[in-house]
Amino acid sequence: MNTVIFDLDGTLSDSAEGIIRSINYALPKLGFKEQPKEALLQYIGPHLSTIFERLTGIKEEDFILRAITIFRERYFSKGYKENELYEGIKDVLQQLCDRGDILCIATTKQTDIAQNVLRYFEIDKYFTRVQGSDLFPDKADSLKEMISDSALNNMPMIMIGDRDSDFTAAKAAGMPSLAAGWGYGCDDEYKHATAVVEKPLELPEAILQYAARVNPTSAVRVV
Repeated sequence: MNTVIFDLDGTLSDSAEGIIRSINYALPKLGFKEQPKEALLQYIGPHLSTIFERLTGIKEEDFILRAITIFRERYFSKGYKENELYEGIKDVLQQLCDRGDILCIATTKQTDIAQNVLRYFEIDKYFTRVQGSDLFPDKADSLKEMISDSALNNMPMIMIGDRDSDFTAAKAAGMPSLAAGWGYGCDDEYKHATAVVEKPLELPEAILQYAARVNPTSAVRVV
C-alpha cells in the first residue's frame, strides 16, 4: 500500500478550457489584450500569481491580488465546470483505493475550488485529504506537511503530476514522482520526474514500482 498524492490540473482533469477562458476574462479588465488559446496552454498548472506575473510583466502584490480576484470571479462560477476528466481516471482511482492506497490532492488551486472540482466529477470519495494553496504557495511545503502527517506517512509516498513544479517539489520533499504524459508538461519538465507514464491506466503498476524510491536522479519512461 502507498500514499499517492495527485496534482489536479493536467493530471486528473483537462482544465485548459476553463482556465484559458478565465484568464482571457481577466486580462482586458486589467488593461491587457486577450491571448490565443495556443499561447496560454503553457499556463495550465502554475499558480495564478506566476501566470499573471508572466503575462503582464507586473509583480506588484496589489496588482497580482486584483488579477487573481478577477480570474476567480469567472472560474469559481463556471470555469471549473469546463474541466473534463481524462479517460480512465475514475477506473484508476477505484483500483488504487481497492488495493488499499491512500489518495490525496496537492494543488495550486484554493482548497474549496479543488473540492468543488472533485465533487463535480463525483470523485471526491476517493480522496482522504485535499491540500490547496494560499495566494503564494510552495508545493514542496504542501508535500512536506503531508509527510509530517502520521496518518499518511506510515507507507511509501509518491507524487503524480504533469509539470516541473510537481516533480521538483517532490524531490524537495524527499519523495519520488511520476509524470502524467497526457498532461501539459514537456520532455524538459519530465526529466525532473522519477518516471514518465504515458496513459492513466498504467499508473497503478508504476506506483507499485516507483513509490519506495527517494530522490532519484533521472527519469525513466514507462512503456
